[in-house]
Amino acid sequence: MIDENVLIKRLNDKYASLIRFAGHSMVLDASGTLFWPEFDLLIFSDLHFEKGSFLSQFAHPLPRLDTRTTLTSMQKAISIYQAQHVVCLGDSFHDGNAVSRMEPDNIACINRMVKETTLWQWVLGNHDPQIPPEIAGHSIPFLCVSNVLLVHEPEDIQQDSEQFSAIDAQIIGHFHPKVRTKQLSQTMTGKCFVQGKYKLLMPAFGQYTGGLWASDEVIVALVSNKARYHMMYSNKLYSLK
Repeated sequence: MIDENVLIKRLNDKYASLIRFAGHSMVLDASGTLFWPEFDLLIFSDLHFEKGSFLSQFAHPLPRLDTRTTLTSMQKAISIYQAQHVVCLGDSFHDGNAVSRMEPDNIACINRMVKETTLWQWVLGNHDPQIPPEIAGHSIPFLCVSNVLLVHEPEDIQQDSEQFSAIDAQIIGHFHPKVRTKQLSQTMTGKCFVQGKYKLLMPAFGQYTGGLWASDEVIVALVSNKARYHMMYSNKLYSLK
């Protein structure tokens, strides 16, 4: 668990924001992670390991360094929050052959992070319906924590009311939201958290992940146009309405 003084400093320095969602206090961090103090839980989403090597197969001129950069950022976030429960909300691996292209040192780094954490869970996504056997940790289709569903793509919890009878909110990956705003005559664009009343969309954490504008009709249909946007820009977090 993060030291209280460290957390207060991150909040004061705008590296993080404290929100209320689904009746719980949660910390949104400018790294693109969500920390849930009540359950000592740190959430990542859409890591897309080996997207660079995947695209390079099709003559995209991208350096194949994205996995290492993403892992370094993950290690930093884990070091700050000291959480003993980590959940990755799907699309952690860009495709089914990602591990076969991954440097052995990067595989070892992932497994070391997993083994140093009390509980590490990989929520399955559309890019990674299976987690490779070389990777440590637990694979799950979704996770229910208190009254909140942690999932890659949104579930119709009303239609499946028996399975999700205690659920009234969702934390979701998949959409890679981003937003643009103007502050003091400066236009800023960044990945963002999108906070609706019952749904909270996570930003993509991976290095080469693109984004869907938060104003896109797909996102608005999920969270309504009254959502709050928490934008990551220049290592700080800006809460917008």
